[in-house]
Amino acid sequence: MVTSVQDVAAQLGRPITDELEVKQIEAWIAGAEIVIRKRYPNLDQLIADVRIDQKTVDYVEAIAVARYARNPEGATSSSSMIDDYQQSFGTRNAVATIGLLDDEWALLAPSDSGSTGAFTITPTGWRDDARPGSCFGGW
Repeated sequence: MVTSVQDVAAQLGRPITDELEVKQIEAWIAGAEIVIRKRYPNLDQLIADVRIDQKTVDYVEAIAVARYARNPEGATSSSSMIDDYQQSFGTRNAVATIGLLDDEWALLAPSDSGSTGAFTITPTGWRDDARPGSCFGGW
């Protein structure tokens, strides 16, 4: 786990200095890491192979924890009333657990960049712009 309490604080837009809140945020970061590792048990290898960027993992964990910190009960709406004034808010992505949204999972999708190996075959003389049977090259 590389994501820090300061990463979450930056997403929240406020400092986190209270000792109890620091411990809570650290626990939630660990929870976000568990969620990611459930889908990608080989996360360390994917990072080592530069298929997933560590900074992206840190960012996704920080925004998931910040979202949870703003609404840990998973409330879907709230309202307040002062005298004759009433204000209501609705939340579409509220969940009472640390979870990742589809866009966040998309950020974590391993890249296939540089995927060459035993089963990559490039015929001699083949050019990227050539099509088989064309007059520009190929076979």
